[in-house]
Amino acid sequence: MSPELNRLPLLEWWDSVKEKTNPEEILHFLKQNRDKLEASFSRIEEKRRLYSLFNKLFSLFSMLAEAADHFSESIQRFLMRSPGFREGVVRAREWKNHLNFKELIEFLRTKLYSLRLPPQNEKAIRVLEEIMEFGSRHGMDFQKHFPEACQKFWEKKNQLLQHKFFQEFTKSRLEQLLAVQFPFDRSIFPVLPDTAFWHKFFEFLERKMVIDIILVDRDNRRFSLKHNDPHVFESTDVIKILRQVSGIKNKGHRVFFIGHHEGYLGPYFVRSVIRKLGFDNLTKNCNTIVGPRMLSNVVLRNGAANVGNLFITVPSQKTTSIKTTGLAPELKKAARRTQCLIKFPDAGLYLIKKLKFDVFKKALQDMDFLDKNTAFMDFEGKEVLKAFIRNNQVSQVMMDLQEKDYTLFKQMMRECFLMFPEGSRSVVNPDGSISIKYVNPMYLKAYMRTGDYIVPVNLVGGSDITRGWRLRPAKLGISLDEPVEVTQEMIDNYETEGLNVMRRIAALPNIKKVRFQEDLYVNQRAASNEE
Repeated sequence: MSPELNRLPLLEWWDSVKEKTNPEEILHFLKQNRDKLEASFSRIEEKRRLYSLFNKLFSLFSMLAEAADHFSESIQRFLMRSPGFREGVVRAREWKNHLNFKELIEFLRTKLYSLRLPPQNEKAIRVLEEIMEFGSRHGMDFQKHFPEACQKFWEKKNQLLQHKFFQEFTKSRLEQLLAVQFPFDRSIFPVLPDTAFWHKFFEFLERKMVIDIILVDRDNRRFSLKHNDPHVFESTDVIKILRQVSGIKNKGHRVFFIGHHEGYLGPYFVRSVIRKLGFDNLTKNCNTIVGPRMLSNVVLRNGAANVGNLFITVPSQKTTSIKTTGLAPELKKAARRTQCLIKFPDAGLYLIKKLKFDVFKKALQDMDFLDKNTAFMDFEGKEVLKAFIRNNQVSQVMMDLQEKDYTLFKQMMRECFLMFPEGSRSVVNPDGSISIKYVNPMYLKAYMRTGDYIVPVNLVGGSDITRGWRLRPAKLGISLDEPVEVTQEMIDNYETEGLNVMRRIAALPNIKKVRFQEDLYVNQRAASNEE
């Protein structure tokens, strides 16, 4: 490598050598020029002294808060030894739902990201990431050779992504003030326990605002949860179907409740109504799939966590495009991890159940190691798992899987899913009827496997309760259709079958008319044909 090239700043040097120079020479240069690499990392952030000062102060406070949290945990463990204090400590832990001093500091730090434009040099971050990926492909462990530089890089990149996230997903000043950091390295977040403050708050509102729940049979007979004799409910379609679904789940099959909703609290009401009907086994610890906006502020995040364990996805670009440059690819990494976890064949779920986190990750990277750790599996199951890993690039997708996500997934990988393919609220028409918005049928192919079951759910009345920020008393109506077993033919023909599920939901009778807008898909097909 010529001396002239060696004297160039790192970013200019990389543009000159990345396609013309032997990889071994490039790696040798990087190892020999640690100072140049460190200098490039220090220039990631443009000179914003006040921003930098506040960030350093928050980092200091965060460290102190973490120490205070450790001290608090020690005190709690000590108090738990005494029967007189144990119950009080347990209740306090459940009420605050793991809230701690560090989280409060990070909540305040987030205002730097939500209220200001990013000071980071995005081009420098992109080039440095490209260099690091190049080194990894050619066997260079940047974390080993440049630990401090890597730590600094990931901190600055995360800060830039936080700025981009809030540019995209916080629209009002109130949302910016309520903003919470989005964890780009996570894919799953736990459901709120029943004892958490936010769950109790939602229950309080529900008791005040839900006048009655109406169960509607497929022949349009209606039953009031408040006024009818409880014995009458045993003969309703809703209860019969929920019993049938319980049996399906008990046999080890996964169940997807597929529905629509026309109010902010619609998904919460679906879960809550099923629990009120006596089927905690189906939805107390259920899962749901949400877009990143639902984790953008403290109100939305806790509202979503009242629906179930949260799996992160990215909205369909046909319905909700992400406009902020560079944000969508990072969010898609979490969405791909979500998809892989949910789509794992039964052999993969069994492997997750058996293996520790580090052993599982190594097994995904090394097929020989996988063979050694799957001796307990039958040949067919092992081959299905290997094919899934190869065809879906699972080793690459799951490279950044966090142990917290892995542990959480173990606990709820067989639980039911609540899924709302519209991605947002249905349309409330002037006459009070409901129109299902455009649905991307890809949801069926993306998340479901043969042997899973779909339960169509039609729940209405949410928009009568939530009108903007104002809440008004109203009735909820729910109707269900028979469970449908997912077949390979359905997955292969997902574009048709995914919409057929939504048609079945719209066809269910309820206290409000629900319409499936066929013209949306006629226009979509026409536009596709023109292209």
